[in-house]
Amino acid sequence: MVGHITDYKLKDKRFRKTEEAIIVAFFTSAEILSPERLVRVAGISRATLYRHHGNVTRIAPNYEQYILHKCEHTMQHFMHLRGGHIRSLYQRILIFLFTDKKIMQFLLEYGSRDFIEKIILAISPKIIATGKITEGEMLRIYVKEVAAVIEEWGRTGFDRDKIVTLTDKIMYLTNTARERLGPLASFDAPKS
Repeated sequence: MVGHITDYKLKDKRFRKTEEAIIVAFFTSAEILSPERLVRVAGISRATLYRHHGNVTRIAPNYEQYILHKCEHTMQHFMHLRGGHIRSLYQRILIFLFTDKKIMQFLLEYGSRDFIEKIILAISPKIIATGKITEGEMLRIYVKEVAAVIEEWGRTGFDRDKIVTLTDKIMYLTNTARERLGPLASFDAPKS
């Protein structure tokens, strides 16, 4: 299936080598790449590019879909645990992002602006279950705040030593959400 990146496909040495060449070609170029330039820089054929992604403009969205799928799969088990704390969940997310940091750097550079927000929204039921944040406007602003903290970490290179500090920052945002964003909760309350 064109553009569908999976762990199974990435286990294949040829597929993985081609994908690495495509991503390196993206990283080494400051301007938007045409298919001709990408295949030249990556050292692959145009047919290979189309077989892997369909088009140059689909590379970042294909990797976003791959990471989101992996993230959802990784978090699925944790989300259903009753005793799973939000702090542990965020640490798992940060470790997950660190593990795929090369792809994450690529996505922060070339992906959609709201990519990290999509990851956080995937765990929103667990966030809301804390009782510190309500659905709606309050959640939307909270997700943007947390995404900004994670994106800044990504821009500085996804340093593993900063995961505990980042988790503390995120927990501060979570624990103080009512005081900081409390007035928004009234907008989110269902009208009776």
